[in-house]
Amino acid sequence: MSKRYLIRILVLLALAADLSWHYFSVQNSEADNYPNRPITLIVPFGPGGESDTFARMIQKAIADNGFLKQEVVVKNVGGAGATIGSGQARKADPDGYTMLLLHEALITAQASGKVSYGPESFEPIAASGKTNMIIAVAEDSPYQSLAELMNAAKETPNELVFAANLGAPVHYAGLILEKNLPGSHFRYTQKGGGASRFEAVIGGHADVSAFSLGEYISFKEGGLRAVAITSEERHPDAGEIPTAQEQGFQFVHANVHFWWFPKGTDSEKIDLMADVIEKCMATPQVQKQLALRLSEPFVQTGDPMKELLQMRIGKIQSVDATSPDVLPNIPLWVALLTGISFVVFLVSRLLPSSVVERSVSDEESEIARGVRRGYLKTAVSFVMVTALYLLALEYVPVDFRIITAIYMFDVALLCTGFEVDGLKKIVTKSYVPEMIVLVPLIVFFVFQSFFSIQLP
Repeated sequence: MSKRYLIRILVLLALAADLSWHYFSVQNSEADNYPNRPITLIVPFGPGGESDTFARMIQKAIADNGFLKQEVVVKNVGGAGATIGSGQARKADPDGYTMLLLHEALITAQASGKVSYGPESFEPIAASGKTNMIIAVAEDSPYQSLAELMNAAKETPNELVFAANLGAPVHYAGLILEKNLPGSHFRYTQKGGGASRFEAVIGGHADVSAFSLGEYISFKEGGLRAVAITSEERHPDAGEIPTAQEQGFQFVHANVHFWWFPKGTDSEKIDLMADVIEKCMATPQVQKQLALRLSEPFVQTGDPMKELLQMRIGKIQSVDATSPDVLPNIPLWVALLTGISFVVFLVSRLLPSSVVERSVSDEESEIARGVRRGYLKTAVSFVMVTALYLLALEYVPVDFRIITAIYMFDVALLCTGFEVDGLKKIVTKSYVPEMIVLVPLIVFFVFQSFFSIQLP
């Protein structure tokens, strides 16, 4: 090994040691005085929906009453049926400074196969708020009742458009309704939070969607009309809305907001935050806001909350939450095209034209074959190193900066070239510094943007 490589390795080891020491020293000091900096609350939907409104209501109650020494900062991370935001929270450090607010979408996303993780990948803190679902159409829709809507979905299957977070509770609502009337089928279109679904319905891009009762109250004046509520009985403050049961559909459901920490968070921090949420739910300001949104001031922590969670998991897993893909599988096509492009590029490098091949001597041909083998080994090595990098980010409990530094060093080694018999070392690329920086960024962009794989 040359002195240059040895110096590089020593520098990287020193950097890794410094990062590790800093990380663990910060962790130890913060554990003694929690919280000593703002807590990020991830809401995996866009602004304006039920979850966002609920989060900001609790955020304000914490600030107004001084329940925490630090503020709670709401961070909206919408997209992919709440899985982008939940993926971010899942990969966050379990230090008590990243929290997730997400209802049954965490369960339905796993049940539908959209993601591999579910509640088992988090620490549940509390369950709070309880609000029924509303099945709603545009004010000028021809469907005056749930029965009329479902009969149309049976007579013209896959024509009525249902706006939903695919793999989330709203999608689950449509699937339950279909199950209640065999032969009925909606055509699902991906829409994010309640505000996006509302815009889709009143804009004529969707025929129907499901909303929380609180969302419906907010959007009603904008042109929504309810055809059913999912409570056992009519809501006393919305008595004009008939239940789904009245209309022959066995669909009783209420959304509950679950609070989550990343897996491995200390139980003391979980208990502290659970106590804060309970205090917020008991304040007059929160109870007043819940009453305006026709939501129950429900809150549970500890074992009762965990029992409720298990009941919800069992209920959702009893229903097939999968449905045929209406849109093409974009990530699959991107992967196929990327693979084909890579193969074409590799073949063009490894198989020169017959004219060039005939024009070289036997010795030159052997050297050319050696060069092609070198390029092939470099390409295979790059794919393997990148695969190991992604697996390490997913499963190795080490600071991602250390893993990325090692990956960048490996890419640098691959860029410096390879040996071919009869020739000095062939440099594959002269832009080594640029490659070191660009390759991790490209990997990050492709996997996060196209495949919704949440790298740090």
